[in-house]
Amino acid sequence: METKSVLFKHFSKVQVKHNSNYAKDALNPFWVTGLCDAEGSFSMSIVKSKTTKVGWTIQPSFSMTLHIRDLELLNSVKNFFSVGAISIYKNTAQYRVRYKEELRVVIKHFNEYPLYTSKSINFLYFCEILNLMDQKQHTNVTGFLMLASLINKLNNPLSESLLAKLLELGPVPNVELKVNNDINKIKELNPFWLSGFITGEGSFTYFTRSRINSAGSTVKDYTLVFEISQRTMDVHILKMINSFFKEGNVFTDTKRSISRYRLTINVKTISILSSHFKDYPVLGHKAEQWFAWLNLVHYLINNKNKTDQDQNVLEGLILEISKLS
Repeated sequence: METKSVLFKHFSKVQVKHNSNYAKDALNPFWVTGLCDAEGSFSMSIVKSKTTKVGWTIQPSFSMTLHIRDLELLNSVKNFFSVGAISIYKNTAQYRVRYKEELRVVIKHFNEYPLYTSKSINFLYFCEILNLMDQKQHTNVTGFLMLASLINKLNNPLSESLLAKLLELGPVPNVELKVNNDINKIKELNPFWLSGFITGEGSFTYFTRSRINSAGSTVKDYTLVFEISQRTMDVHILKMINSFFKEGNVFTDTKRSISRYRLTINVKTISILSSHFKDYPVLGHKAEQWFAWLNLVHYLINNKNKTDQDQNVLEGLILEISKLS
């Protein structure tokens, strides 16, 4: 009982700390990089142009797209960089930086506070393409096709229809960028980076199992878990998160090339999570999910022997989490 009492006092401090941090609207730079590792995108669009010699132009951009419910958080990211613009379409909001001078602000940030995931490779390609554009390589056919080859390796490959149109200029060469990338050599995670990354990629969820109790009634058992999923190429990040929290397991689905870090919740593990989020909070809608999930954790830890009334309360807490998903 003493353990629970101390734990719940700690939970209340977590919420106070979180709310005061977010109200200041001042994001830690490592936190921003973590969120960008989760939700950011470096892209180069190739579009037709009537004003260039090659008939095509390249439009670079850095963007982050979130649900409209996280518009406030997206505005905080925009305020952090002091460049770019936000657009809204239906239920999504997108922060985008397009102009070269403004992109240099973003690039400077990631040079000082590096990306940890394989997105760092995209960043290196992005920077190299911009450097070559500064050298006017895109203004002649040979240079443009070389850039098209590099762009084809940035994020998603170019569409077959676009590659077919570019063939009118000539064959697109297979250019590989030699990068000195150290994503697998990171020795430890910055805790602010981790919370930014969890804000984008973390999942506070649960599993249910029905059973017949000794009284012959059907009851539901709930297993609460914290998860982060990534493409298997970034499994090293999940293993580092596992080492950071010193609890949980990493699983890999080889057929789907998806890996998952999972932490099953009990008094010990929820104490580990709450201690971390007390000092390094998740923000935005993810924070709402965290606290709703935490309410369910409280109730389950406090009520081991569930009555029908307890079951009704649990279903209400589950419904609250479902509405936030």
